[in-house]
Formats: sequence, structure tokens, C-alpha cells
Amino acid sequence: MTLEALLQETQARGEASLKEIQTRAQAEIDQLRAETARQIAELKARLAQQGESEATREKARELASAELKAKRALFEAQESRIRGALEDLRGRLASYTRTPEYPKLLSAMVDLASSTLGPSLRIHTRAEDVSLLPAAAQKMVDRKAPLTTLGGILAETADGSRAMNMTFEELLRLREDRLREILSR
Repeated sequence: MTLEALLQETQARGEASLKEIQTRAQAEIDQLRAETARQIAELKARLAQQGESEATREKARELASAELKAKRALFEAQESRIRGALEDLRGRLASYTRTPEYPKLLSAMVDLASSTLGPSLRIHTRAEDVSLLPAAAQKMVDRKAPLTTLGGILAETADGSRAMNMTFEELLRLREDRLREILSR
């Protein structure tokens, strides 16, 4: 064999080996590309699913927040309406003190206090209401400490150990829960 033939054979083997290496490298590249494409597709699918889950959670959070805001607005509107109705009621009670029925109510309050606490009473009322009380009750009024109230009386035993607060504010306070229930309908 000649040197030239040996070179040609070596070159042919080298070219065959290079072709085989290139073929294997191209197969590996194709395999890596396919694997990368598959991983990218899986990642995209997983991110899309996570995005949907997150979007669903965010929608649920926003919906719950909107429902809470709506409930709060409804509660505030209802509370405002109730406060307005209670203020109107206070105004009506203040007007009631100028009616002919009010002295009868004061007399009934004194009678109730007398029957509950005993005949020896000390009565507190508004200064303008003293003249509306029965004559016997006027003598029991503590004129040194008139009440600042819408109306009604505060009666106590002579020694101050027991008392009955029948002022309009106290009567409203005692019945406020029931009034709120009625007004909220």
C-alpha cells in the first residue's frame, strides 16, 4: 500500500467517523430539542393551571370583599335609618311634653314610684315639669338638682338607697334593642 492510498483510507475513515459523530450529535441535539420542547410545554401548562387557580382565588377574594362591602354599606344605611328614627322619636317625645297628656303621665309615674318605693320619695325632674306634677308630688321635688332630660322623672327613696329612673332617655335606653329590632324590619 502506498502512502497515498494510506492517506486516502485514513481520510475516508476520518470522514466516516466524522459523519457518524455528526449523525450522533444531530440525534442528541434533536433529542435535547424534543426534551426541552416537552419541558417547556409542561411548564407552560403548569403555569397556566397555576394562573387559573390563582385567578380563581383572586376572583373569590374579590367577590368576598365586594360582598363584605355591600353588607357593610347595607348595615350602615340601616343603622343610619335607625338612628334617624330614634332621633325622630326623641323629637316626638320632646313635643309630647307640651301636650295635655304629659301631666297625666307624670302623675302616673309618681304613683308607680310611690307604690314601688314607698310614699316617702325624693323626685328629680325638669324645672319646667315641677308645676305639672300633682300638688303632693311637687313637695317631694328636689329643686336644687333639676334634670336635663327630655321628660319624665327620677324617683328615689328618702335615704337614696333605691331609685326608679323613668326619664324618657332611660326608658328609650331600656327598650333600645327592641326598638332597633322593630325599626330594622
